Amino acid sequence: MNCRECGARLAPEDLVCGNCGAIVESAPLLVSTQPTQPVRPSSSARWLSSTTLLIALFACGLVALITASAVGGIVTGLRDREGDRQAQADKYYQEGSANLTAGKLQLAKADFEYVLKIAPNYPGARDQLAQVQAQMTVKPTPTFAAIVSATQQLFETGQAAYQSKNWQTAIDVLSQVRTIDPAYQHAQVDAMLYDAATTYGLQLLKQDRLEEGITYLEQAAYLKPLSADAAQQVQYARMYITARDYWNANWEEAINLFKQLYQVAPGYRDTFARLVDAYIQYGEERTRAGDPCAAQTQFEEALTLRPTADLQTKAAKAKQDCLTAPAAITGTNMVLNGLFAGRIAYPVFDGESVRILSASAGDPKLSTAAMGDQPEWQRNGSKFTYRVVGSGVYVTEGGNNVKVAPAGAEFPTFSPDGKRVAYALDGNLYVAAADGSGSPVELGAGSVPAWGPKGLLAYSGCDGSGCGIMIRNPDKADPPKRLTGSPNDIPTSWSPDGFNISYYSNVSGSYDLFFVNTAAGVQQVTNGVGNNVGGAWGPDGAHIAFLSDRDGGWALYIAKYDGTEATKLALAPQSDWTQQRVSWVP
Repeated sequence: MNCRECGARLAPEDLVCGNCGAIVESAPLLVSTQPTQPVRPSSSARWLSSTTLLIALFACGLVALITASAVGGIVTGLRDREGDRQAQADKYYQEGSANLTAGKLQLAKADFEYVLKIAPNYPGARDQLAQVQAQMTVKPTPTFAAIVSATQQLFETGQAAYQSKNWQTAIDVLSQVRTIDPAYQHAQVDAMLYDAATTYGLQLLKQDRLEEGITYLEQAAYLKPLSADAAQQVQYARMYITARDYWNANWEEAINLFKQLYQVAPGYRDTFARLVDAYIQYGEERTRAGDPCAAQTQFEEALTLRPTADLQTKAAKAKQDCLTAPAAITGTNMVLNGLFAGRIAYPVFDGESVRILSASAGDPKLSTAAMGDQPEWQRNGSKFTYRVVGSGVYVTEGGNNVKVAPAGAEFPTFSPDGKRVAYALDGNLYVAAADGSGSPVELGAGSVPAWGPKGLLAYSGCDGSGCGIMIRNPDKADPPKRLTGSPNDIPTSWSPDGFNISYYSNVSGSYDLFFVNTAAGVQQVTNGVGNNVGGAWGPDGAHIAFLSDRDGGWALYIAKYDGTEATKLALAPQSDWTQQRVSWVP
C-alpha cells in the first residue's frame, strides 16, 4: 500500500506515513474464507511499528499545538474586536452628545443610531436618541385663526384697561398688539395708545417722576405730535432735570439753567426757590473761598428775587470785604485775555482754600470748574478730573461728579479715550475706571503720572540705575524706559503729537520748565527767572502754559515752546506750588 500524500510504500499495519507524517486511512479488511495460521511478526517488523507509533504521537501533539494556537488566536481576536466596538461606541456617543448640544439634530440622530447598532445596550444611548427625535418632531404652526384670536384677546384686555383708566396696563398691552400685528385695528389701537401715554406721562410729571413722564410722552409723540401744552411740559421737565443735575456740583451752571427756566416758566415746580437758594449757596461758597467780590454779586442777585434782612446783611458784609480784599484775589468776574485757542484750567489759592478756574478761547470769562487742584481736561472730550486734598480724586461730566480714588490720591490723568484715570497713591500708580466702577489696577511704584495721546504713561520713578521720568505702556508688560536723571523731575503733560513731555525740575537751583522727547532728548524752556512749574502743551503744539512767580507773585503765563514771548494772562496765587499743573486742551 502506498501513502496518498507522498506515494511512499507503507506496511499494512502503518497508521502514519514514515516519510511525510500523513495519517494513513484504514483500508477495508479482506476476509479470507480459509482459516489462517497466526504469523509471529519478525523483530524488524516490531521495530517499525514502534517507530510508527512515536511518529504518530508526535504528529498528534503537533496537531494539538496548532489547534490550541488557533483557538487562542480566535479568542484574542474576539477580545480585540469587542474592544474596538466599545471604543467606536464611546466615540460616536460623545460626538452625538456634542451635536445635540450644538443643535445639529440630524448628525446627533445618526451618531446615536450607530451606537445602538454596534452596542445595543450602550448606557444612555436610547434616551439620548429619544431626546433628539423629540426635538426633531415638527411642531404645528399656529393657524392664522389662532393668531387672530390671541391678538383679539390682547386688544380686548387693553381696551378694558383703557376704559378703566389703568393707563400703564393699557399702554403695555396695546403696545403688544402693535408689535404682533401693526395692522390690527390700527386706528383704534393708536388712538387709545396715544391718549393713554400722553395722560399717564403728564400724571408722572406732576408726581415728580420726571424721567418716566418724559419717556411716556416721547412714546406718544412717536405716534403723532404732542399737543402744545404737553410739548411745553416736556421741555420744562428737561430743563429742570438738567439744572438739578448741576446742584451742589457747579453752582454757576445750576444758576444759569434755573435762571433760563425761571424766565420762561417762573411758576414751574420749585424753580423760583431753587434759583434763590443757588445764588445764596454760591455766595456762601465764594465767601468761604476768600472771594468776597464774587460773593457780593451772588447775594445781591438773590436779593432782587427775595429781599430779606438776612440776605441784606450777607450782601453788605460781602461788599465791605470786597472793598478791602487784596488785589491778588481772582474772581469769576474776570476775563482771561490772551487765550487764543482751546480750553484752559489752572489752580488758585484764595487764602483758605484752593479752587480751579477755567475759561476757553470762545468764552474767556473765568469760572470756577471745581474746588480742588491738579486739574486735567479730557483731551478730546468733556470730562474733567481733579484732586481734593483730604478727600480724593474726582471726575466730572455734565454735572455728574464721581469719586474715583480715595484720600491721598493725586495727579489724576485721563487715558486717551477718557474711559480710565491713572493716579498716584502712597508711592504707587493705579488705573481706575473714569465712571467709578470696578476696582483699581495697581501698576507698580511711581508718582506724578501723565498719560499721553498715544497710550504711553509718563511718571516719576526709578530703575536699577537711577531715577527720573519714566515711560511705559500701562496695558503691556514691557519694562519702563527712563528718559531723565533726576528724582525731582516732575512730568505734567504731553505734546499733541505724543512725542514730547513737558516737565519741571530744580536741577538748576530754582524750578524751570523742560521738555524731553521719547528718544530721551532734553530741551530747557525757562532759565532761572523765578520758579516756573506745571507746564501744559497748547493745542497748537507750539506754545506752553505754566505758573510762574517771576514777577514776584504767582500768575498764569503762556509762552512759545522755547520759553520766549512769555505773556501773563491772569494772577494765580499758589500755596503748594511744587505739586501743581495746568491743563490746556483743544
